[in-house]
Amino acid sequence: MSFARTRTAESDSVVSCNGARTTKWHTPRSGNSVLEIQTYPDSSSITKSQREQLVPPYHWHWYQEEHFTVTQGTFIFTLNGKDTKISATDPNPRMNITPGAPHTFAPDPSHKGPCVIEISAETSPLSSETTHQKTTPSLPQLLLFLDSAEVSLAWDIGPTWLMQYMTYGLGVVVGRWIGGGLLGYKGSYPEYYNPDLNETRKDK
Repeated sequence: MSFARTRTAESDSVVSCNGARTTKWHTPRSGNSVLEIQTYPDSSSITKSQREQLVPPYHWHWYQEEHFTVTQGTFIFTLNGKDTKISATDPNPRMNITPGAPHTFAPDPSHKGPCVIEISAETSPLSSETTHQKTTPSLPQLLLFLDSAEVSLAWDIGPTWLMQYMTYGLGVVVGRWIGGGLLGYKGSYPEYYNPDLNETRKDK
């Protein structure tokens, strides 16, 4: 049976995992081309299987810098192999991720109540593709999404430069060559991501 894709490129919000998370896209501030707000109504009620779908894989960006601001609740950031909790009530509830830094983030499972985070960065099809799909892509498809967005998976093994070469190569071989070349996957689908529509929203 073929995979049925839902058309969500025109939507400015998507509900994932039966309401465990709502993602909305807003007009970005000057200097950024994407502004995404993720809301988790009750972090403590998110199941293990839902977290596996919602939490981004540990990864690093080739060139992009990301900026996170926790506006409600608490999030756990894993940066360069170290976990850091950041709450909205902290004096500085922000986390900036530089290019090349391995990272991921998730709402704190011990926090009872809503968790909301604001993400700003350069445009990246990765967020739009994986969020709008409302499902977990296969490994070749995921790696092709990552490769197309100039992102690679990250491992806490060996020196950073070696990890980057290995994971970049994994994305090229499994994502670009096998996923895109042999399996016919694409790095972006019009059902999920419409760059022309994104530019139109920015101009409003």
